[in-house]
Amino acid sequence: MNTKEQYIIEYLNCKKDFQKDSVEFKGIQAYEEAVTWGKKNLENFHLDMIKVV
Repeated sequence: MNTKEQYIIEYLNCKKDFQKDSVEFKGIQAYEEAVTWGKKNLENFHLDMIKVV
């Protein structure tokens, strides 16, 4: 893994009337951070929601 890794999770935000929203993760542990955030914040989280930028 390199320091330029960047991932994004796109989801429908219920706090914004189900508008499309996204969260970016950058750095050496970006993938791990994305997985942790997704499991904590999204009820229907799946690993395939994480996209490489």
